[in-house]
Amino acid sequence: MNVLIAYASTEGQTRKIANFIADRIQRRGHKAKVFDTSSTLQDADVNEFDKVILAGSVHQQKHQNCLEIYVAAKRKKLDARPTLFVSVSLAAAFTDTQHEAKRYMNEFLSELGWQPSRMLAVAGAVRHDEYGYYREQILEHVVLDGIHLDDVREDREFTDWRALASAVDEFVSTGTC
Repeated sequence: MNVLIAYASTEGQTRKIANFIADRIQRRGHKAKVFDTSSTLQDADVNEFDKVILAGSVHQQKHQNCLEIYVAAKRKKLDARPTLFVSVSLAAAFTDTQHEAKRYMNEFLSELGWQPSRMLAVAGAVRHDEYGYYREQILEHVVLDGIHLDDVREDREFTDWRALASAVDEFVSTGTC
């Protein structure tokens, strides 16, 4: 089986997730290609792949524009094969905000009129060295408002790698569900 992992990443966590997914698929004996949808130097022909995983992260309540453009341009080809949409956000990390993570996914899909075979909300990461003062304030007082963390200013990865591995294994073996 040949799987395409097309992603968009702002701070690097979704790229890390895409590479993790590719490694997981390859360890299961399949082929995997990782493709950055922000790249203007190359394209990935969806027709060459049996299954497609699309991953993007949420910033300011929206997924990346380049991922949206990629899905819109490839939609008919995506509709013809099993697809997994992986949405990476901090909202997915906390029980009280998981409904927001689902809303971000649904809004993205609704805007495109696209329905993947499967959707998965994955918790992202906080990387303070990527933020300036104003982004720090938004993170602390808006994104993480009401969420108790021992140290709000500490870099932290919330991604549940075991759950992600399990979801990828299931998608690769069945293609849907």
